[in-house]
Amino acid sequence: MPSRDYLIRQFEEMGYFLAVLIQRILKLKEENQLEQMETVVREELIQELKLDIEQIVMLENEEFLSLVQSNFTSDDQLEKLADILMVLSQEIEHSFTLTKANYLRKSLFLFEHLQGSSANFSYERKVKIEELQELIGRTGLKD
Repeated sequence: MPSRDYLIRQFEEMGYFLAVLIQRILKLKEENQLEQMETVVREELIQELKLDIEQIVMLENEEFLSLVQSNFTSDDQLEKLADILMVLSQEIEHSFTLTKANYLRKSLFLFEHLQGSSANFSYERKVKIEELQELIGRTGLKD
């Protein structure tokens, strides 16, 4: 039983970590501190999980998915990561970078994966997928 309690506590801590991280980047976005958003996310993920977000978004989709699923064990956690990537990619039309393009693609990939694999349909997720697809179209990133 102690190992189960430990796993539950770890699971809850990861959810809390992601929720706090989302709040921080949304506050930075409100304050128009867009460059600091990427830095905060990168530093927090390196510190907490030893993951360099800029490196993992460069991976092929299947390798990316495998890596993030080993660190984010629930659909809710994966969705929060997709939300973070979506926020980081939203200024791509104003300042295009390869990293932002990768954030955009991986966010869309995660949302589509979750939509296809989840037993529950999410209208909110569907709307985000459509927004990301539209942004990809506007930026000319279609494969």
